[in-house]
Amino acid sequence: MIASRTKARLAASTVALGGLLCTAIPAHAALTTPEANAFVVSATAIGRLVAVPPTPDSTYTPGGTSTLLGLTIGPFATDATLTAKTTGDPSTGDATALAEVENLGVTIPGATIALSAIKATCDATPSGATGNGTIAGGSVKLLILPTVTLKANAAPNTGINILGVANIVLNQQSTDANGVLTVTAVHISLLGGTGADINIGRAQCGGAPPVNTNPTPMISAPVAAGAGATAVVGGAVMLRRRNRGKNAFDAS
Repeated sequence: MIASRTKARLAASTVALGGLLCTAIPAHAALTTPEANAFVVSATAIGRLVAVPPTPDSTYTPGGTSTLLGLTIGPFATDATLTAKTTGDPSTGDATALAEVENLGVTIPGATIALSAIKATCDATPSGATGNGTIAGGSVKLLILPTVTLKANAAPNTGINILGVANIVLNQQSTDANGVLTVTAVHISLLGGTGADINIGRAQCGGAPPVNTNPTPMISAPVAAGAGATAVVGGAVMLRRRNRGKNAFDAS
């Protein structure tokens, strides 16, 4: 028989091994590597106007800066430089996104929209993401109604209804289940059953756990459990043999 003290030691070793298994398996974040995307304009088809894919567009990886000098397509018109930029660093888990253009005109059924100094930013770390979408000024000129002024540096998700024409959201922000933040400086949803969408100044980013920060090799739970069980059983066998030898010596 194994002595009570020896049993207690084996039990304690088993508990310690179980604790090691629990601490050796890290919690997994929603993202395993940082992500970022940015573009300045996009639009679905509106009447006779063609759809506009994300333009210019930058996505990490590989990231970098994408620019376009002037644009006249779909509902958009500008002579300014459109800039989209993304960066990321797996060693820190950080990511950034930027979209900006100095001025932009938007033509939609029943109205024309003028915007200045449009900028959307997103900065992510392993702890979370923050961002902001701003305009320095803006106006919606309607065919028969008074001109509507758009607020500069609006609070997140500031909504404006242009009666019978469109819903506009300034500094639109949302975070998905993976912790990825999406910021849109100006989001226009056309009314009248068209279902058309216009996005101006989009920045999106999400952080992830840094890589190569844990020097301790990780082993899978099944392998560690098997090794632990083998060690416990082997120890018990050795103790039984030792006790048998001791009893035989005492008997002689």
